[in-house]
Amino acid sequence: MLAAVLFALATATFQPVTAATTAQPPQVFVRDPAAQAQTGDNAHDWGLRPPTDNDADGLPLFNAHGDSLHAALGIWRTADGTATFNAGPTTTAVHATFHHLIPNGRYSLFVRQLAGRAGPVFTPLDLTGAGNSFTADGRGFAEVNVSSPLQMPAGSQLVLVFHSDGADHRSSIGVLGTNAHPQLITRVP
Repeated sequence: MLAAVLFALATATFQPVTAATTAQPPQVFVRDPAAQAQTGDNAHDWGLRPPTDNDADGLPLFNAHGDSLHAALGIWRTADGTATFNAGPTTTAVHATFHHLIPNGRYSLFVRQLAGRAGPVFTPLDLTGAGNSFTADGRGFAEVNVSSPLQMPAGSQLVLVFHSDGADHRSSIGVLGTNAHPQLITRVP
């Protein structure tokens, strides 16, 4: 019985969303007059591009259409967090703690799974989107508890999404790059 309890409780550390962690560039942008507009998975307007490791922390961030996210790249990069998963017979209790988020920013937790040719599918951690959203405090700290009915197979990913429009999108992640910006990600143990 003790072995079953030990396997049911697992902790994971969040990493920044980058091409290395998700196979897609981040859905935030910096100004670059030489950057061409892009379509597809990381669509954005002319004069914008995803940040690189060589970009200065003081660069302001924008959405895919050039609207300010009211945050600098350095704030985006310093965010971190952990999640504890406690699997029960019908639900998984997820406790997540975050530091250095965008102060007073609106966030949601989604499970990301690959769906073959359709690409990644994002499902609200609580399945309905009624209890997976929260606001970071003025220092960028947040702590959230979500009871998830989802079967989260090992290797699926838990994603923290910043909503630059400040709105909850319930069961939808929103529009990637426009009002939904995955910031942190971790693999479900």
